Amino acid sequence: MLRLRTAHTISSFARTAQRAMSSTALPPHPPSLDEEAAQFEARTKDMEDFFFQPRFEGIKRPYTAASVASKQGTLPVTPLPGSLLADKLFALLKNNAGDGKPVHTMGAIDPVQMTQMARNQEVVYVSGWAASSVLTTGNNEVGPDLGDYPYTTVPNQVHRIFRAQQLHDKKHYDERMTATAEQRAKMPFVDYLRPIIADADTGHGGLSAVMKLTKLFAESGTSAIHLEDQLHGGKKCGHLGGKVLVPTSTHISRLIAARFQLDLMKSTMLLIARTDSESGKLISSNVDVADHEFIVGTTTKGSEPLAQVLSEAEARGATGAEVDRLEKDWTESHEMSTFNQAVEKAIASSSILDKESALKTYLSAVDSKPNSVAREIATDILGEPVFWDWDAPRTREGYYHYTGGVEAAIKRTKAFAPYADLLWLETKSPNLEQAKYFSGKIRVQHPGKLFVYNLSPSFNWSQHGFSDASLKSFVWDLAKEGFVLQLISLAGLHSNAVTTAELSSRFKEDGMLAYVELIQRKEKEIGCDVLTHQKWSGANYIDRILSTVSSGSSSTSAIGKDSTEHSF
Repeated sequence: MLRLRTAHTISSFARTAQRAMSSTALPPHPPSLDEEAAQFEARTKDMEDFFFQPRFEGIKRPYTAASVASKQGTLPVTPLPGSLLADKLFALLKNNAGDGKPVHTMGAIDPVQMTQMARNQEVVYVSGWAASSVLTTGNNEVGPDLGDYPYTTVPNQVHRIFRAQQLHDKKHYDERMTATAEQRAKMPFVDYLRPIIADADTGHGGLSAVMKLTKLFAESGTSAIHLEDQLHGGKKCGHLGGKVLVPTSTHISRLIAARFQLDLMKSTMLLIARTDSESGKLISSNVDVADHEFIVGTTTKGSEPLAQVLSEAEARGATGAEVDRLEKDWTESHEMSTFNQAVEKAIASSSILDKESALKTYLSAVDSKPNSVAREIATDILGEPVFWDWDAPRTREGYYHYTGGVEAAIKRTKAFAPYADLLWLETKSPNLEQAKYFSGKIRVQHPGKLFVYNLSPSFNWSQHGFSDASLKSFVWDLAKEGFVLQLISLAGLHSNAVTTAELSSRFKEDGMLAYVELIQRKEKEIGCDVLTHQKWSGANYIDRILSTVSSGSSSTSAIGKDSTEHSF
């Protein structure tokens, strides 16, 4: 009876606490033990309700609502502004995916590009490559995309863009609300509050770093981030060589850590799981069984391990070029393959009569099994062990060789899918058939998942066999295969370069004629609002605020009769 009464009391307190949670007021005195228990019960229930929003359908959390609620602290957890845009992004993606249409956009590197893209693009993309090359914080040391810039860099850029979005939204809203109905009817509506998708690279460290980075993104107004399965410290741009992958389970842990951090904040920011395994040729560890079938070893016996050969060469003073040549010679003189390929070759050269059946039996038996078990099964079938060494080819850094390829990418992406909202296959070429094959394989197991495609300027699009018609339809063809979110990651950077290069060249010879022809007349022709850059920056908007709060005279107005922008 006492237990029932106590439970009833706590439940009553919980209802009171639930109502109190809708208020941001904090009580002046510490709660009683019963009140504290009731508040935690209410908070846990609130988190459970958050977990079961339709927004999170298909998302797996290997932790409880209580484990999140206990880490939130006393302060009420209120939704961040970025969650409003994250929900907007989710609805946009779902609606377009249902219609087989893309949400396609371009990478913006500053507020100018953001405002111009807002007139046509439904989302904004912020690239880590661009951050590394032109936008880094700290000591402003720019360089290639190796993920070695301060982890505050991309969140800061998002914050810059998000703040700019809010300014231009307020400016635009004020223009519309102070206009007459007739004027407003003629005024194009521009939605500046476009969801921002940002590059989180590898997470910039261990799981605590992933959580801190995720928190920064959420607080900065980000609607979605993507995390890739490369090694922090070995990270390369997706279209550079030498990429080092982490074990599948390591990247899953990153995704879980990011989700846990978002749950702590009750943020609906989307997580995108990206894999670079299609072209990845190294992996940091063989600890995960899921990766074993794609690790490369050698069937060549009786030689020193590659790392030892290189270490001895460096010890005797070999040059960098000599070390590179030794590594190349070693790999070329050793027969390299996965263990399954080694077994297939061994069966082909064996005395087994039905070789095709033996291979099929082997492959079926070893599916999802560790290499140690695969070795035992191969020995049973062949009657003797298959020599295969995955340690001998390891690099000086200790990395294992890896096959890469679309099958490896499919297996990894299936493992990532329960923990992510969208899935991204980074490819070495734009290939519609490969994309179709990839999404088809994933959707058998995860039918509701949406996909991301990088329409990368790293591809030489003119050399990939596209006709003008197929180039034009590529984005829409991809969308039909589930690739709803598509982006030209560095379009802003390249367009900036082209415009500046052309203007600089012409200006040197033609002076102001070049500027007027290439810039000012074109701005006016296409209706670019940066033509009147003072107004674009918010001068009119701020001037109206200052006039409101100070009742200033027109002579102090920034947009008075002396403003040169009246000439446009």
